[in-house]
Amino acid sequence: MPELYLYHPVFRQTFAVFAFLLGMMVGSFLNVCIYRIPAGKSIVYPPSGCPLCGHAIRWYENIPVLSWLALRGRCSGCKAPISIQYPLVELLTGFLFLMAYIEWNLSIDLPFIFIYLALLIVIAGIDIKSQIVPHVLTIPGIACGLLYAYLAPGHSFLYAVAGLFIGGGALLLVIVTFYLVTKKIGMGGGDVMILAMIGSYVGPTKLAPVLFIASLGGILFFFAMRLLSGKRRIAGSITADDIKGSEHDLDRVIYFGPFLALGGAIMLFVSDDTIIRLLTF
Repeated sequence: MPELYLYHPVFRQTFAVFAFLLGMMVGSFLNVCIYRIPAGKSIVYPPSGCPLCGHAIRWYENIPVLSWLALRGRCSGCKAPISIQYPLVELLTGFLFLMAYIEWNLSIDLPFIFIYLALLIVIAGIDIKSQIVPHVLTIPGIACGLLYAYLAPGHSFLYAVAGLFIGGGALLLVIVTFYLVTKKIGMGGGDVMILAMIGSYVGPTKLAPVLFIASLGGILFFFAMRLLSGKRRIAGSITADDIKGSEHDLDRVIYFGPFLALGGAIMLFVSDDTIIRLLTF
């Protein structure tokens, strides 16, 4: 009987608002992770502060989105600009948490889905800024995906294991084949770990659509940047020494992790039945 209240419109609306607010608060923490993890800093200490002047951020300056708007996107200490990344990540996390609640309600699935979405956001953010994919994120993500499949009703642990190995193995095969043919490295091992993590959550059936979305997104973004900025070098902090190649190769460097994360997030909300119907249409 108490479960009926969880589906009452008033409760659904209340929890929907809570899920969105929770997502924005988590998004604020994800911004910390995106900044500190590549730098090898603790994500819990010291408290947040301006990286330029060291101004300690007060509690009322750390309210998701609202504080950024109130401060007009500038540090209250030195007036240095605060990246628009901060409110965008907070809003994105809030939106995805809301969508997850609408889809899974207050079920055992929900905390695992929250963790998955949060990891995808952090991984994408770090890859965009630093062009690295820390294993400290993907390995726990894989473990969480397998635990989710083991605990949640209606999920198959073997299905998740298959998604893990097919996802990681397929992309690793692509990388090895590309290297044998061209003697160049097209993608990094971090991308393999991302797809393995995604596979542990969504299973093997959705991996092809994930790769299609990621590839299409990467191509469109690449050409959009070419048209808008005239630049081919998208991953700005990569140097020729990093990829051990020629400047011609460097001009074509582009990160793939954010687009894998995009595909992994989209396909989370698409059922296997929908995929099968589309493939057999």
